[in-house]
Formats: sequence, C-alpha cells, structure tokens
Amino acid sequence: MAYTCGKQCQFFNTHGYLILRSVLTSAEVQDLQQWAQEVHDWPLNAQGARVLCRTENYANYHEGFNALLRGPKLLDMLKQLAGEEMLLFKEKINYKLAGSGGFSPHIDSTAYTHIKDIKHLTILLAVDASNEMNGGLEVVDGSHVVNVPIGKDNCIESAWAEKQAWTSVNLEAGELLIFGSYLAHRSGANKSSSDRKAIYATYNCKREGNLHDAYYEDRRKIWPPTHLRVEGEEYAEGALRYGFGSPMLSVAMGKQMEV
Repeated sequence: MAYTCGKQCQFFNTHGYLILRSVLTSAEVQDLQQWAQEVHDWPLNAQGARVLCRTENYANYHEGFNALLRGPKLLDMLKQLAGEEMLLFKEKINYKLAGSGGFSPHIDSTAYTHIKDIKHLTILLAVDASNEMNGGLEVVDGSHVVNVPIGKDNCIESAWAEKQAWTSVNLEAGELLIFGSYLAHRSGANKSSSDRKAIYATYNCKREGNLHDAYYEDRRKIWPPTHLRVEGEEYAEGALRYGFGSPMLSVAMGKQMEV
C-alpha cells in the first residue's frame, strides 16, 4: 500500500503519534507472526524455568525482518513524517506473557542520548492484537512538546503521570503505531489468558549516520543479555540506562531472559 501524508502528518505533529491500520496485507501479517516465532525459538544459552521476555538486534540475522524493517514500505512512511530519510537504529520483540507486568510511564529519549542527542521515531508493530486487557500501550496526547519531568530512576515522575489523561492504543495484528522519543507512554499488565508479541523498531535521521551497531555495542557492554552476564555483577549503569520502567527488573535473576 502506498502511503501519503497530508492530514496524517498534521495529526502526528499535533498529537505526537499516529495509528495506521492498513499497512500490511493479510499475507504479510502471517509472515510477521511466523518470523516473530522463529526469532523467539532461536537457540539460547539458558537452562531451567527462565522465561524469554525480549529479543533485540535480530534484523541483521533474519532476512524477512531485515527486508521489512529496512524496506521501502516502512521507510517511506517515516520519511514523510520526519521530512527526511531515516535508518534503523534498534529493534526488539517484546513477549508479554499472560499475567506479566507492565512498563512504568517513561519517554524513550532517556536511553538514546549517550549515542547522539537526536530525535527518533519508533514503529510499534502489533504481531498479535494489543489492547487494554493484555497490557497494550497507553500514551499522553501531545506530551511530545511538553517538558515531561524525569525522576532519578529515569521514569516519569509519578505526580505528573497521575495527573495526565492516558489514551489506550488498541491495535489488531499487523496494525502499527508511530511515535517519537519524547512522547510519554506506559503499558499495563497482561490480564488476559493469552501471551502476545509486539515489535518496536526505532529509527534515526539518515544525516546522523548509521548508529545501529554503535548502539548495540554500548548496550552489550553495560547491559548484556541475561545469558552473557557475570554472576554477582549488578550492571547498575545498564539497568538505569536500558532497563528503566521495565517489569523485568522486579523479577529475580534467573527467572527471565533478554537476548
């Protein structure tokens, strides 16, 4: 489907986010779900009852995802919203299992400025339906142009968050949300009986250079995947930079996994 801007760009600039419901074909949605399961099932250095909660840095190693996340369908949409060409900065698949917790209110820019202090655009692509019942994303309309107060834990100060009107983003499989790195957002617990997957692909302006590998090199040093961590090391700097707001931090080490 060809994407044209106009009123959608105006909405994005005013509200800080944009929902697009007819981007992928039914066949592409089936591919998306198959690919997400393939990445989920890649061999891991794990033993026991550990639960996989997220996979990152997989586009370079998966032909289908690489073609989608770096392909013209998504990049053309982002170019029109940003007014310039964009490059893939980072990508992850979140696996929100039934009964798992939500993410605290935050803005994404806090985790990015150590690379370069630039704005990013993120695509949330629903692999499965995402809604209030299963812990879908919630946003604060227009917060991308507000000075949102950030606490010492890198999350939004609770006093500010409690005063806001939070908008639930309900998506069916294959539908997507685009938002910037300064939009306040959060998610609740998955209160449904079904697990769900969601892809978050973040992009930076092409004029800033290809920052993908630099981002993951830094992340691997201070916040390595669980199976590569040294026993006894707390990784406090990495937790503050990359793990803020995450329910994974409330789970005892050895009961969750990031790859």
